[in-house]
Amino acid sequence: MTHPLFPSLRARARTLLERTRSRDIILAAVLLRLAFGLIWVLFVNAPPENVPVLGATRESAGADGYLQIARTLLESGEYAFEPGGPPVHNRPPAQVALLLLFGAWLPELWFVPWITGSALLSLLMLLAVRALARELHVGLRGERIALLLAGFHPYLLFISKTTTFINLAALLLVAVAVAVLRIRRRPIAASAGTGLLCGLGALTHGTFLLLPLLAAAYTVSLRALPWRLRVPAMLLPLLLTAVVVAPWTYRNFTTFQTPIPVVTGNGYHYWKGEAVYFGGDYPMADVYHRATGKEFRERYYGAVDPAADAVLWEEAKKDMLARPWRIPQRLAIGSLAFFAPWDSSRAKAVVSAALNLPLLVALGLLLVRPAYRRRLRREHLFLFALLAYIVAAFAFFVAWGSYFTMILPVALTLVVREE
Repeated sequence: MTHPLFPSLRARARTLLERTRSRDIILAAVLLRLAFGLIWVLFVNAPPENVPVLGATRESAGADGYLQIARTLLESGEYAFEPGGPPVHNRPPAQVALLLLFGAWLPELWFVPWITGSALLSLLMLLAVRALARELHVGLRGERIALLLAGFHPYLLFISKTTTFINLAALLLVAVAVAVLRIRRRPIAASAGTGLLCGLGALTHGTFLLLPLLAAAYTVSLRALPWRLRVPAMLLPLLLTAVVVAPWTYRNFTTFQTPIPVVTGNGYHYWKGEAVYFGGDYPMADVYHRATGKEFRERYYGAVDPAADAVLWEEAKKDMLARPWRIPQRLAIGSLAFFAPWDSSRAKAVVSAALNLPLLVALGLLLVRPAYRRRLRREHLFLFALLAYIVAAFAFFVAWGSYFTMILPVALTLVVREE
């Protein structure tokens, strides 16, 4: 028998939810991120990344080198980690552009404007979550639940202070999802928006390059849409994604005299994953030295020379042919590491798993329980395919870090039940 307290609490929660407007939830979540970020960078700052991007602390400011590139662009106009340094090939420009707007121009206190920019990203992400909830027709209550989940998820709150690509990628992934689902109503405009967003997303991380193919598969399934609209709606995302990344691809070709559509790093991260998944030290330098007899140089988690990464990738392909059973092993171990990353500490893995495993169970129920499965539509299946692709793309190479943050806004919205 249900305790009488629980129905009372549910009724009160429902009443409170009905009285709270979506825009109030969004505003509260953004203000919380702004307050948390400022408190963190001004008074906590652990690890010590929020230091001046000049002098002795230039190298350690920010994360993954994006801030250093932005600062170098302001100082010398070079796309490099420091003036006079080799051009960078493994950091695409979208996150760098954000840091140019929010922080790089204030080298001693760059992290204060950056927190403002990060709060703006969160605002746009929550607006996209609201739009996605409406595309899934979860109703006003479901929309507010989705906003509460995404707006106050502990990890989405905590990671909002970072300068890596992950927050921008999370925003763009949910925006791509919204654009794709709108193809059924506005095939040309929405497919064009999908292509532009996929192209911009690719300039944060290369995984976005293949999303137009998922969009095309969804468009093919829209049987109510005549072929004269379906065909251009399938092709526009591919075309416009290529148009958006073309200037960056041209820059890469003219700089390095080799085709680099967006970014390199496949070879480096394949061998990094070898160590993370199967134990031992990072073998990148040894693999490169055995293949070439030369010393391997790396910077900010990547090869300094794109040709060196190409060598590592060639060796990776040989390794896959020699040990094909490693491929499913990598996907299995990497999928676990995606949701419970152990790169910082065991505590991080435990906390991440505690947050992510209930979400995975909820997603699994949508596919397993008949009552849920009967309510699945092609829109839900597209979102599941989108999430599975992102997880597999990271898992195959190295699912290390907080990459799961990228899929959280979409996943949290997907588990909200329709009214």
